[in-house]
Amino acid sequence: MGRAAALMMASVFLSRILGYARDAVIAYQHGATPETDAYFAAFTIPDFLNYLLAGGALSITFIPIFFRYIAEGKEEEGCRSFSAIATIMGIAMLFFVILGEFLAERLIPVIAPGFPPDQIAIAAKLTRIVLPAQLFFYLGGLLMAVQYARNRFFLPATAPLIYNAGIIAGGLALGRSHGMAGFAWGVLLGSFAGNFAVQAYGAHRAGLKFFPRIDLADPGLREFVRLSIPIMLGFSLVVVDEWMTRIFGSFLLAGAITWLNNARRLMQVPIGVFGQASGVASYPFLSALAARGEKDAMWDTLSATLRWVFFVSCLAAAVVGVLSREVVLAVFKRGAFTIDDTLKTASALSAFSIGIPLWCAQTIVSRGFFALKDTWTPTLVGTGAWLASLPAYYLLTQKMGVFGLALASSIGIFLHATALYGILMGRTVGRKGIRELAEYGKMAFAGAVAAMAGWYWLGVSGRWVSWETFGGAVIRFAAGGAAMAAVYYLCALLLRSRTARAIKRRRDVFHPPSVPGAVAPPEPPAPGDRDV
Repeated sequence: MGRAAALMMASVFLSRILGYARDAVIAYQHGATPETDAYFAAFTIPDFLNYLLAGGALSITFIPIFFRYIAEGKEEEGCRSFSAIATIMGIAMLFFVILGEFLAERLIPVIAPGFPPDQIAIAAKLTRIVLPAQLFFYLGGLLMAVQYARNRFFLPATAPLIYNAGIIAGGLALGRSHGMAGFAWGVLLGSFAGNFAVQAYGAHRAGLKFFPRIDLADPGLREFVRLSIPIMLGFSLVVVDEWMTRIFGSFLLAGAITWLNNARRLMQVPIGVFGQASGVASYPFLSALAARGEKDAMWDTLSATLRWVFFVSCLAAAVVGVLSREVVLAVFKRGAFTIDDTLKTASALSAFSIGIPLWCAQTIVSRGFFALKDTWTPTLVGTGAWLASLPAYYLLTQKMGVFGLALASSIGIFLHATALYGILMGRTVGRKGIRELAEYGKMAFAGAVAAMAGWYWLGVSGRWVSWETFGGAVIRFAAGGAAMAAVYYLCALLLRSRTARAIKRRRDVFHPPSVPGAVAPPEPPAPGDRDV
């Protein structure tokens, strides 16, 4: 599991770097304007369509089905089920894409009610360009799930890299002449190349045989629909949170959606590198343990992964929150992106950063439910967390603007993650898991101490190094981050955190732990060499 997680972490990290390059090109060429707000809002309808058909959860819903066929030696049946799912769900996705093309201009006022007519027209145009990419994302998700079931991670890891490279290429080639439409065309190019074409090649190498097939009675299709229905029907905070920032952000100043989007992208770096990568890599192992009925072993594997992720993400939250101005200036402050844009983005980032450990935690804990083939609980809990957070979105936006909207997001993910953890603990090990809570409390307290040390550092260093220059921002971030890391680790040791005490070498900080017994069941070899 450690090797797979390390590969996915490297992929996510490189993807985030390319994502920064993409957002930096947008910031340099266009800054934070009504057109950039329209561009980011244009992804709401495609995102909703993907969510409606459970596209974002394909690796979760399809992996157990395909894995079972492989383990039982029924690969041909697995390929038939794949063909039925890809054909039928692909046709459904195509239908909704075409429908969205016709209704885009009528739907934009619903998802961005604060936009004036000219901004609605721009958002509708950009929506029509990026909508077809959802077909490539959906089919690509199935193709990647096939490779994950074979423990092949390399080609799926390239998908976000190629996708972001396509967006950058489109923006550089067409951004000056076609505005944000150049980036939208890049989305289409990147999704086809990275999420579909490369993954089709990888799935073929993994032994997949596809043929168009419409069979509503296929058992694999029926199980897929059964697992996907909760995700289709629910509105989990994990997905809806970004929609909320766009909806409420459309009522704020021009550029607010762009500030929130840029801050969210920065927040997602540690979430992706640590939380998402570890969640993807641990899921096949959790599924294998759950299938064997070894709930205690599954909880031990999940807890070991979660402790490590929470440990590094608490430090990341402290560093990103305290040094938000330095981070934003170093990444975005150039070209049309002004110092005011920098301060507004940094304000949102400081509030978003509070939720970093909790976003990481929910990516791990939710996979514990999915390994148990329970998709209802995470969806219902996420929907409940969203509904409970709605007053916070409204009131904090009214009182604090972009900072308040980002803070409401952190409140929502706190409710979501803590509720999921408590329910999963009750279903697996019961009260035996309560002792873990003290460990997470120690890490959170150490993070708060590191943050206070960071604020002190900012006051002292401000006498000699200004944050308002690129060089000064980098120096302050590097030195301040290192000082905060030292304080954090020392405080965790003094609190007798067993996670901190388990770190003996530098690689232990960047490498998820390997848990004895976390071994996936053997599978028949597929044609071709193994990627991982």
